[in-house]
Amino acid sequence: MGKDKKMILAAKKTILAIDTSCDDTSVAVLEGNRVLANVVASQTAIHQQYGGVFPTLAKQAHQENIEACVQLALQRAGLSNKLKIRDHIDAVAVTVGPGLAPALEVGIKHAKKLAKQWQLPIIAINHIEAHALSPLLSPKTKRQNREIDFPVLALVISGGHSEFILIKQIGNYQRLGWTVDDSAGECLDKVGRMLDLGYPAGAILEKLAKKGNPNLWSLPLAMTSVDNFNLSFSGLKTASSQLINQVKKQKQLDGQTVCDLAATVQQQVFSQIIYKLERILFSPDLSKKVYPKAQLIKKIKQQKTKAAVTDINEIWLGGGVAANITLRTSIRQTLKTYQKLSGKKIKLHLPYHKKFCADNAAMIALTAQFSSEQSKNTNAQLIDRQANLKIGTFCQAC
Repeated sequence: MGKDKKMILAAKKTILAIDTSCDDTSVAVLEGNRVLANVVASQTAIHQQYGGVFPTLAKQAHQENIEACVQLALQRAGLSNKLKIRDHIDAVAVTVGPGLAPALEVGIKHAKKLAKQWQLPIIAINHIEAHALSPLLSPKTKRQNREIDFPVLALVISGGHSEFILIKQIGNYQRLGWTVDDSAGECLDKVGRMLDLGYPAGAILEKLAKKGNPNLWSLPLAMTSVDNFNLSFSGLKTASSQLINQVKKQKQLDGQTVCDLAATVQQQVFSQIIYKLERILFSPDLSKKVYPKAQLIKKIKQQKTKAAVTDINEIWLGGGVAANITLRTSIRQTLKTYQKLSGKKIKLHLPYHKKFCADNAAMIALTAQFSSEQSKNTNAQLIDRQANLKIGTFCQAC
């Protein structure tokens, strides 16, 4: 993999984007990578009683919220006048997948309507690609660009996805590893619900974990005996359930114990991510996905053998779990250790605000900027929901 630098968003188009991939209705307006407006209508109160997202209700809420979100986004971007819309917006973008099919349908239908009404091109966007690129967003008060030092490793860690993605160039992606079952965020949320923390439980579990001791119990670290960069969290979820039931049976589930359990589970979720991240960094040939053996890692850490210098120059962290401070700290510490052993410094880049870790339309508009720059035109007639769309795979409308 050769080293190549690219100035971010030389073209400064203004794009309105819609995201209805799950339970938040979001509409944003971006100029280049600058966020002029990002509106989110949350459905948390609707789905709390179910302990998760109920697709039919999500679709209904999207239908009720989407027009108001569009109008508010336009207003905040200073484009509420119809003439200004025609003069200043260059394209409409929309998430086509992955996500909940009924929810995706609402956003796609409304995006088509706006594109036709305003006589603008429409751009279909992959939600995972948008999370991967979200660290490139910039506030509207900031006009400077920065160079991207490729190749980049993107970590998308969310409630639906946990993936390691090698970005050779924008639009050129290689999935190095992914969860084979539950995602990291899903595991944290489900354990949180086991502890009666409500919905969504992940953020509450993070707060409680700060007060807990993560070393009181031993929980399994999955995927350590397989020679690939994949992840798995279903076994940890099952083991956590058994531990919680055991503590409940012993009538020891007091406030501090809940904090200790939260800390233990969170530590194990992140330990698995770090375990695989280390192996990606120490891989002697990442282009061939060569997996370093445990014995090699041990020798490198003991400084008995020299660490291979990875081609990766930057790490981008996106997705809902990317807002977790403990995860960020763990990745930074891993990069410091790697620098000490290899001599190479790799910088971690994050979305400039935590709200852009969660689902949002700003990252959809940003991704559309690159699609537009690469002259990727979307056939509006082919746009349809692709609930299981993967990054780097064929998008039927792109």
